[in-house]
Amino acid sequence: MLVSDDYPRSKLLREFTMYCGVGCINVAIFFVLYWFFSDYASMTKYPETFGWAVSFFISSVQAFVLHRWLTFESESEIRSSFTRMMIVYTVLWIFSTVTFYALVEVVELNEWISWAINTGAFGFFTFLALRIYAFPLSDGRVTRKERLDNFRERRKA
Repeated sequence: MLVSDDYPRSKLLREFTMYCGVGCINVAIFFVLYWFFSDYASMTKYPETFGWAVSFFISSVQAFVLHRWLTFESESEIRSSFTRMMIVYTVLWIFSTVTFYALVEVVELNEWISWAINTGAFGFFTFLALRIYAFPLSDGRVTRKERLDNFRERRKA
């Protein structure tokens, strides 16, 4: 059950709001990477799709760090949560790349409109998958302040 006494709807809404904020940073980085790779990927017949796929992978790694630390304040073991997040992102990567290819190459929709549709379409489902599977509540949480305090203590030592 996603909402409970220990995890009220207000906490879910705060996490989703943070997810959207962090998502804006992720999307900006994704956009810059996509723009670069789709313009300079002349080694392939489908530079837009290649740019999408490569940019998605790189920004997924960066998203892991931000979502683990800022969005979900997760205490999950890094290796297992990274693996679970990459499973979620790999499934998303496959579906979104196929969808992007279909929009750009088959439907012949403008690549930027296709990019915006694809990016927005998978957001909420990704949030749910990350909260339930990659960063489950059962793993506990550590606040950003606690994480920073722990980091400062380790630096002093």
